[in-house]
Amino acid sequence: MNNMSLSDIFERFDTSKDGKISWEEFRDAIHALSPSIPSEKLVEMFIQLDTNGDGQVDAAKFASCMDQTAQSSGGDVEKELKDAFKLYDINCDGKISANELHVVMTRLGEKCTVESCVGMVQAIDVDGDGYIRFVGV
Repeated sequence: MNNMSLSDIFERFDTSKDGKISWEEFRDAIHALSPSIPSEKLVEMFIQLDTNGDGQVDAAKFASCMDQTAQSSGGDVEKELKDAFKLYDINCDGKISANELHVVMTRLGEKCTVESCVGMVQAIDVDGDGYIRFVGV
């Protein structure tokens, strides 16, 4: 992550560029930022944020969700992100590939394809080299 703000992160995952993210975009964003959150918790979070039931979450609700996540982790977002990064950086080379993401997500019980993991990596790959690097927040 390259000193991205919550609005930058939101914009990266808002693939339709309509100011809202769908369930799939929300799931990908939260998994990228906090991979240890169980799927059941993600569903619960999304339902709470989707107050009008349209299947979309706007930027303000997304930011609120991330603030709550940070508060529940004791406010140490950078430590949580570093821990998450280490979980996915299987070969400890300082970067996460789509294959590493796929392996870990599969181990966590998520059903995803390598292709969907490539899309997740591309969504937050700041320099376009096909990897996610942790720079800090």
